[in-house]
Amino acid sequence: MDFLAPSEPDIKKSTKAPWKILIVDDDPDVHEVTKIAVAGCIFENRAFELLHALSAQEARDILEKQNDIAVALVDVVMESDTAGLSLVSWIRSELNNHFTRLILRTGQPGYAPQTDVIMKFDIDGYTEKAELSRTKLITAIITALRGYKLVMSLETNRKKLQQLNQHFAAIVEKNALSEFAAAVLKHFCDLVGHPVDCLLCGLEALPDYGSVDRSNIRVLAATGDFEDKVDLPVDVISDDAIRGCVAKCVDTHETSSTASGVALPLVTRNGMTGAIYLGISEELLEELVGSEVVKLFVSNVALGYEKTGLLEHIRNLAYVDRVTGLSTFSGFIETFQRHAANRVPLLVLHSDIQRFRVIVDGIGDEKAGAVLKRTGHRLSQTFPDALTIARKEKDEFLILLKGGDANKIQDVVTRVEEAFQEPITLEDNQITLRMRLGFASEDADSQNAEQLVRFASIALNDVRQKGLTNHAVFHPLMQEAAFERLRLASLLTSTSSQTEFSLHYQPIMLAKDESIASFEALMRFRTPSGTYLNTARMIEAAEASGLITEIGAWMFKNAFSEFSQLPGLAEDVRLNVNLSPRQVQTNRIYKDIEDAISAAELPMQRLVFEVTEGLFLSNDQVTLALLTWLRNKGAKVVIDDFGTGYSSFSYLRKLPVDGIKIDRSFIMNMDQDADALAVVKSIIAVAQALDLSVTGEGVETVAQRQIMQDLHCDYLQGYLYSKPLNTDDLNVFIQKAVEPGVAFG
Repeated sequence: MDFLAPSEPDIKKSTKAPWKILIVDDDPDVHEVTKIAVAGCIFENRAFELLHALSAQEARDILEKQNDIAVALVDVVMESDTAGLSLVSWIRSELNNHFTRLILRTGQPGYAPQTDVIMKFDIDGYTEKAELSRTKLITAIITALRGYKLVMSLETNRKKLQQLNQHFAAIVEKNALSEFAAAVLKHFCDLVGHPVDCLLCGLEALPDYGSVDRSNIRVLAATGDFEDKVDLPVDVISDDAIRGCVAKCVDTHETSSTASGVALPLVTRNGMTGAIYLGISEELLEELVGSEVVKLFVSNVALGYEKTGLLEHIRNLAYVDRVTGLSTFSGFIETFQRHAANRVPLLVLHSDIQRFRVIVDGIGDEKAGAVLKRTGHRLSQTFPDALTIARKEKDEFLILLKGGDANKIQDVVTRVEEAFQEPITLEDNQITLRMRLGFASEDADSQNAEQLVRFASIALNDVRQKGLTNHAVFHPLMQEAAFERLRLASLLTSTSSQTEFSLHYQPIMLAKDESIASFEALMRFRTPSGTYLNTARMIEAAEASGLITEIGAWMFKNAFSEFSQLPGLAEDVRLNVNLSPRQVQTNRIYKDIEDAISAAELPMQRLVFEVTEGLFLSNDQVTLALLTWLRNKGAKVVIDDFGTGYSSFSYLRKLPVDGIKIDRSFIMNMDQDADALAVVKSIIAVAQALDLSVTGEGVETVAQRQIMQDLHCDYLQGYLYSKPLNTDDLNVFIQKAVEPGVAFG
């Protein structure tokens, strides 16, 4: 028997775990013969480890304890005529093991299994023992091992892809680069199945003009032995091989390897160059994760890196003042809200530079900017304990401090006075600054960022007007503006005799062909004498007095009715209406909208509701519920004046909105202000990435229109097309706009 006379095996030491092969047979001689036959066999650098069971029950015990058995050689007839087939059925049906490859053997030809049994239980082979030579046995085992490897590879890929999908969902939630990078490495280690020394290196901001300076590439996140390198330049990595590997990967955008690791490139479309270095060999990485899964993981990470870098860039534009390097007002508000959530008392200081206009006239705008920068630096040195310091506008600064005993107002005043005793030196000029200060504070139980800043501003205005001291603390008696709102609110009562309501409409055009896309309904207030009142102040007064709900209901009813009767409009032309913050908080708004729609017989699908960014600051569920309801009914929701308020980029993806309207202040200045143009470009890029429509407000010139069209803005609105019109003038505009070949500007 060639079983007993095998050729001399070429035994090599295996570096991998052996293939486990289970021998199930009630004849001990079969076990010995099989052992002799496969002695020294190695397949793909893995030896064979034989497990032995003399009965079906012993086999069950082994299979329950070891789930990595590759092949089972099963005798059909053992303690019963069908013991082997019953074991096979148990393996597939009860143990739910569909991976171990099964080869049936029998010494009695009459007990061969039926074809349907072989197919049902996924049996890899059947042979008679008398025919099973050593060569045939090894061939059968190798064939079965190849099948086992294939099905396990498919199962591993399935699990890894499922795991990858879950990981990417968690990674993409991160909107800060540091958090994103840390999440990437954490989830990669989860994919591998054990901790790995990793580095994620890249840029912290979009490169200027698309050129990458490798000295700007830093360690964004690290694990294991590299953890102390976070936030440092890549050049500080002491290992020359690793440093060179990362550098080569970044330069070539291709995978680079060392003896103990591999660097994978993060290739993006916006210049956010980066690389992931993994302290694991390519061979082991292939074995543990799989090359296709690694490629998919890296491509997903690159997309997330691109998105996160863009959000960081926009955040810097929105939250970092370009003149001083301090926070912007938007950043101040965000910081306020974060600390207010801890329910500690806060103190707001609003300050400006006395007679700053004189300084500007004396040294010019450019040097005045340097004065502002040094003023901000001195404030930062004076208040290292500040929660944030922001430049509000021109020469105005906001400082957020912990309130209560932590910072008593007189102590703060003294610190500022001492800080500016020494003049600011600017070339040959010695400029002595005098700061004016306005304070406002509230208890931890009732904090509102806008309100506290407004109170501090009122106090600062009191200092400006009276000029008796360099500081003031807000007092309710200072609220002169409240009296003005009260006066205006009185004009809104008894509207039949005091104030007349009317509606004007401003066209919104489709950018690509300048056809009519929508009309924005705008409230107008006129006194009996025919004088038009300031709309923004009237709306503010209506909100303060609680009359906004009645005015909103009137607007819905009349705007929907007038719009539905406009002639010559296509069915896809929509009507935009504004919702005020106070209005959306009322329960009756649902009924007001539905009643107005029903009366006008206007489909909800033709309505667009505009809301301000401030509505989303507190993530109020009442507001979110209303906007979700509107969208479910078929209406669109857009954020109005985007970019001037809180610029909630980190929440934009989660909000129930369909589009944004870029504030006119950016559009009107973008052809002359590079910063404004950069903001517009960035906002459009994020909106397009999130599949949100973009409307440019305040388009007044042909040049502005061309810029917005080149940036693929969706809609345009502004005086280039038309000012707000009453219904009579609107009909004339519609007739003109639908004429073939009509041109604007």
